[in-house]
Amino acid sequence: MNNSWSRHSNEVLARLQDLVSIESVNPGLPGGQRGEVEVANYIEKFFTDLDITCQRQPVYPGRDNVIATLPGKRSDRTLLFECHMDTASAEMMNIPPFDPHIRKGNLYGRGSCDTKAGGAAMMMAMKDLKIAGIKPNSTIQYAGVVDEENGFGGALALANESSVTAVVVAEPTDLSVVRSHKGLARFRIRAQGVAAHSSKPYLGVNAILQMTKIIKAIKEQILPTYHDQDHPLVGSPTLNIGLISGGTQINFVPDQCVIEIDRRTIPGEKPSDAILPFQQLIEQMTNEDREFEATVEAIMLDNAMETKEHEEIVQISHRACQNILGQSTITGVPYGTDASKFTIRGIPSIVLGPGSIDQAHSAVEWVECQQVIQAVDIYRQIMLNF
Repeated sequence: MNNSWSRHSNEVLARLQDLVSIESVNPGLPGGQRGEVEVANYIEKFFTDLDITCQRQPVYPGRDNVIATLPGKRSDRTLLFECHMDTASAEMMNIPPFDPHIRKGNLYGRGSCDTKAGGAAMMMAMKDLKIAGIKPNSTIQYAGVVDEENGFGGALALANESSVTAVVVAEPTDLSVVRSHKGLARFRIRAQGVAAHSSKPYLGVNAILQMTKIIKAIKEQILPTYHDQDHPLVGSPTLNIGLISGGTQINFVPDQCVIEIDRRTIPGEKPSDAILPFQQLIEQMTNEDREFEATVEAIMLDNAMETKEHEEIVQISHRACQNILGQSTITGVPYGTDASKFTIRGIPSIVLGPGSIDQAHSAVEWVECQQVIQAVDIYRQIMLNF
């Protein structure tokens, strides 16, 4: 671990500093090499030192979920606290990403907010129960999972084998109780042209020009339909064309042009259904122009999440936040999390954690120390009362 920073006297913050100092950038992202293995080792040692049963769940070669279990009075009820161990890329940061300095009440570094703060708080809440000799009503599990930042592989593997009663997922929510969030459909549209020399462009079909027609049609025919759909907690669907590429060199008529689209879905929408209007648009344009050719290809589909407000996990979490913070908000967010992997299987889930999503993935990532300490108390109350 890097010694250029001073370890805090408060164990909650010191544990968070330890975790942030361990590079765990997702291997599928720029700069990701080691993945989550060292964080997994740290978490496993933390729990085994407390004599809390800990096991590994293989997900990818050399990349395991880590699951710790604290038995409760009832073995038929299990409350899972879940947090991802990987982080976003650190290549664009303008502070040392793995030196977890604390300045003016904030702890800095990649993963400090997203989501090692929530993970550390969950671990410390379980430690408090163990040290105090308190046996909770329900069995409590903690799971540190892999691959949230690049495909949700860890959460999918965990949910597929899980029979838990409810789930609390750590993401930066500013300690609000999130019971609903958006899903996504990521896909690419490829316009096919015919290559030719630029001195005789009429011998070819310019794929870039064909793509401009597609983009114009998306803006005029598909985007306006989103205003008619609205969810009380997460709002309307959104769409972003985030990537475009095409052509080989300036004096060639380009024979291909590709765009990649991120379409955010709302609860009640199937991600696959969100792609259908684009497929129908391409079919329409193909029928209208014999030179037009394009295809639609899915990249990633992820479900939206919604848990009813009356569910036990929502209400107990709401009361815990009220007790610790003096107020509580039950809300929804526009981003996606691991929670949807559980709700799609009928397991009531919420998202609740310290930090703001505005700091996640940022060039200067940080989390407010006081929120991390408060999160321990909130999680502990949830563990005791569920």
